[in-house]
Amino acid sequence: MNLKLKRLVRTHSSEQYALFDLTQTDEEDQPLTIGKLDLHYTGEGTYGTLLLWDMASQQIETERRRMFVQALLSELVLPMGLPNEFVVEFFAPTLDEYEVFHNLDEGTDGPAEALERAD
Repeated sequence: MNLKLKRLVRTHSSEQYALFDLTQTDEEDQPLTIGKLDLHYTGEGTYGTLLLWDMASQQIETERRRMFVQALLSELVLPMGLPNEFVVEFFAPTLDEYEVFHNLDEGTDGPAEALERAD
């Protein structure tokens, strides 16, 4: 897996990233979306939710997933000078019922479009 993160949203205390695997492409020859990561920064540490789409999750063994999360958070959190403590919830949903609701124009390349490529 060759992971690429695309920041979708950033506030003063949170970020949202789309996760792509550059070694896999979709039918439009775009990097395959494998999930998303939401992070919330506090004075005590970082809290977040990691979603790996079911097909991506099945390819990563449990111990390897732990290392993946720790490496991902080290890359994102340590440079910000935040405490090392973190709590991240992990989910591996199927995309059978996946929907994105938005009111963006069709031509807009916003957060919804990056995540919609997961369909």
